[in-house]
Amino acid sequence: MKPLHLTLCLSLNLNLLLGLQPAVAAPPPVLHFGTEAFPPYVIDRQGRATGPMVEVLRATCERLGWRCELSLLPWRRALADAEAGRLDGLFPLLQTPERERLFYFSSPVLNARYALFSRSGQSYRYEGPASLEGHELAVYGPSGSSMALNELLQDGPGVSVHVEPDNATVLRKLVHGRYGEQGLAFINESVALWLLKQEQLQGLQMAGVAREISYGFGLLKARLTEADFQRFDEALQANCRNGRNAALIRPYALPASACVVRMPR
Repeated sequence: MKPLHLTLCLSLNLNLLLGLQPAVAAPPPVLHFGTEAFPPYVIDRQGRATGPMVEVLRATCERLGWRCELSLLPWRRALADAEAGRLDGLFPLLQTPERERLFYFSSPVLNARYALFSRSGQSYRYEGPASLEGHELAVYGPSGSSMALNELLQDGPGVSVHVEPDNATVLRKLVHGRYGEQGLAFINESVALWLLKQEQLQGLQMAGVAREISYGFGLLKARLTEADFQRFDEALQANCRNGRNAALIRPYALPASACVVRMPR
């Protein structure tokens, strides 16, 4: 045993002479995400973000062993911080061609619908972009909603568009006739129903579905490698396949997206 003891001592002394240190496990990656109060997807509980998108994100990061920190911000501030490289990701995010330059887009988490709302008693029913001719439309923006509305209107109907600072303002003004007798709101259906209940607003009705969409997470290309993004999306999908995401979403009564991997472009 003495020769072995001598070898170990020599090895340790050599490591010390060379300045080599024992291997230490690397700390878990820290990712900074930004989001806005966007109920029922992200809910502000006294300054703390909760809701299905938040819970799914935390479960994904837990599976990866990553530490994910979350800032609840006005959406314009969140976008500006992302563009300036102060955030690693944003959510809930609607995939658009403009945003694909900045973000890797995760697989979808929640399905949703953009709808038109009118004042109660109006006979209007949405039957495609041409049916919007002559109406005044209100939308929250800049946002995924305003981008989707611009895309809907790009081929022509003559409408006047009012861009408001938040969805609650859109609905309140519509209730009070601020967009005229033929005024309409272009808004996420679940968001509208949540706000109508929370704000105790009456006198509005749904006038049709304009588009089906889905929400996921956007990770900044300038901050993460494609390999790290793939790891994130694989963990997200693993939690989808094993039912964990569905269990987290179920209490909010929102439609979960199918477990289908979407590759970054």
